[in-house]
Amino acid sequence: MIKKWNDIYNRAWFPRVLPFAVFMAFVMMESIFTSDVYLIYIAKSIVVGLILLHFRSKYSEINLTASFKDICIAVVLGVFVFILWINMTWDFAIIGSPRSNNPYKLLSKEAFFIAIFFRIYGSAIVVPVMEEIFWRSFVIRWIDNHNFTSVPIGTFSITSFITTVLLFGSEHSLWLAGIIAGILYNLLLYYRKSIFLCIISHAVTNFILGIYVLYSGRWLFW
Repeated sequence: MIKKWNDIYNRAWFPRVLPFAVFMAFVMMESIFTSDVYLIYIAKSIVVGLILLHFRSKYSEINLTASFKDICIAVVLGVFVFILWINMTWDFAIIGSPRSNNPYKLLSKEAFFIAIFFRIYGSAIVVPVMEEIFWRSFVIRWIDNHNFTSVPIGTFSITSFITTVLLFGSEHSLWLAGIIAGILYNLLLYYRKSIFLCIISHAVTNFILGIYVLYSGRWLFW
């Protein structure tokens, strides 16, 4: 049993799939225990963040070197995705009924700032790292070759492109916005062959979205 576990633990896919799987398990819990959504989100951010930290040495595809120009491109793209996201709220483009998780109604004054901190931390740091490692490092390469580490980062194929875009979109209640975001993040990946730049772009989108929600009160985006 221990040998089998060690074999799974040492597989290349495991550190890239486990954080996403744990994250989705917490998402299911949030849909069940709606009154404790912020408490669950805090736990989700901490647990998934610790898993990513534990496996940090396994993520050799994250090259932290990037030119100033490329970082600017990633940032601008992240802002552009944010603008599209908040304007693609047509009824047909939404799966289900997004919950309005208004922290002013759900939280006490004492818990508010802690919950908001972890919400921003989770969405702007944990989620971009976790999702980009899963979607644009693992899934997009695994579709082309189950021995995915043999596929260079940013390798294009029409099958993996379409599949990851559709799956990434289906992960979000704003499915059309998710698809467009997936297309743009994929294009950045193909252009610069960098998971790091995709993480930056994704983080910018989520951070600005978080600040926008706090400022505007459009809690459906949370």
